[in-house]
Amino acid sequence: MRTRFLTWFPTLVSGALLLAAGCLSADQVELVIVSTEPIAGAPPPEALRVRIIDEQSGDLVVSRTVSSADGSLAGLGALQEGRAYVLALDAFYPAGTCAEDRAVGVSTPFDHRSGGYEVPIQLGCADEFGRTLSQPAEARLAAGLEIALDGTVVLAGGVPRFELRDPAQVTEVVNSIERYDPLTGSFAASGSMVTGRAFPALQAVPQGGVAVFGGTLPGSPPCEATIELIVGAASTAKGSLTHRRCFAGAALLANAERLVVGGGSDSPANRASDFEAYDLEAEVPTEGEIAGRVYRAAPRLVALGDGETVLAIGGVAAISGGPVVEAVHFGSSCPAGASPCTFPIPASTLDQRGLDSAAAARVDCPSGGGTVYITGGISGSNDNTRALDQILCIREEEDPRDMRLVPAGTLPEPRARHEMVAVRGEPARLLVVGGGRTSSITNNLLDDALLIPVDPCSCEPVTPQVLKRLPLPLTGSAVLHQIALLRDGSVLLTGGARIFNDDEGPIRYEALGEAALFVPEIP
Repeated sequence: MRTRFLTWFPTLVSGALLLAAGCLSADQVELVIVSTEPIAGAPPPEALRVRIIDEQSGDLVVSRTVSSADGSLAGLGALQEGRAYVLALDAFYPAGTCAEDRAVGVSTPFDHRSGGYEVPIQLGCADEFGRTLSQPAEARLAAGLEIALDGTVVLAGGVPRFELRDPAQVTEVVNSIERYDPLTGSFAASGSMVTGRAFPALQAVPQGGVAVFGGTLPGSPPCEATIELIVGAASTAKGSLTHRRCFAGAALLANAERLVVGGGSDSPANRASDFEAYDLEAEVPTEGEIAGRVYRAAPRLVALGDGETVLAIGGVAAISGGPVVEAVHFGSSCPAGASPCTFPIPASTLDQRGLDSAAAARVDCPSGGGTVYITGGISGSNDNTRALDQILCIREEEDPRDMRLVPAGTLPEPRARHEMVAVRGEPARLLVVGGGRTSSITNNLLDDALLIPVDPCSCEPVTPQVLKRLPLPLTGSAVLHQIALLRDGSVLLTGGARIFNDDEGPIRYEALGEAALFVPEIP
């Protein structure tokens, strides 16, 4: 639903801002609301609280409550032309619309200017998921999801259905590209991939666009080496990785001006242990093979705040006997200046008998640096695998060789093959979505999400260890799904699978093409 709620009339004579309903004119700023269910179709809010924050200083410039019935309020203060601001909106609804009778939204930064303009804002029930009113045009699982520099979300690749086999195989892939536009709340077709693929690694790049690395293909060879760059509605071939890679990870290191791709496998059954750095401008690898310390398939690659170190997390089989986390570093901490290098992250108090299917996310510390959190996963091998309920963390250090992996709490139940991002709030929170209680993705599935409080500055357990358990508005299960953190702080969830577990033949997953938006509380 896309509606115009309020209009600001900058009153130049008095230096005040007037909130009023009306048509857009030369001296108005109009707020365009993009809402999710159940906000769409609900009665109008009983009151609205508007806050406008200076984007550079963080100072609160405007804070006023206005009745939505008359839609006007004077004396909101003056905004300076050419200065960037962020607008936060609280909408108070009659009982029954939201769990806490309140919806929130935060705009992306906008420059104030003379003349009429619009400020779009996504609105949803605070700390809840709501279905996006526009759903993806094509149902897909195991796709790539990434935020482009323009704020749109690229959904690429995937499979319409998936059969659970060992080793993993795909029989058909989706080559279409779609974009979710937060300014309209809608999905739209955005061209086709040069090579359709499942389980691709996606990464937004500073040059613009989203790069696609590797992936899984039908037939033989089953793993892809090519790279393509999605810009607008066009996808262009951009060279090749050194090796074919299924289930690889990718992360951008801004200070090192490198895009690191690593782990995965050259066939679905054979894990890779190396990493490579890629220069999209030159369309060639910038270094040769960067030797890793352990074979990793489907690792989580997380870039640290120094812009020159990436952590490769999990994707390690128990028989490998290597570190569950290692760092790939492009700075001065490499021995004898031999950059890039890799080194293990010690975890002396933890069982390191392999780690698969965990989730990881980095949280900024307000005083500097940050902490990487790891939740759940699968440990063990063969018939002795088990899902984990652990929360682990790694506090960033000035010298990355001083980092350690330590316990930071427990989940309310084991969870594996889930997704996770850090979301705003006080305290900082992790949003953990979907997955299952066991090493299987066929039963004991968790069709919910958790909000977990964390301390990003101390890497210690926080009490309570779970703030809230949230239902997911999907008709299918949240496995082989994707989530992405949008520029306005909301979280887009895509996927949803219907599972067929017959006595005859392999277990099948059918894509339902669902999408939902989580809008976090405003501190």
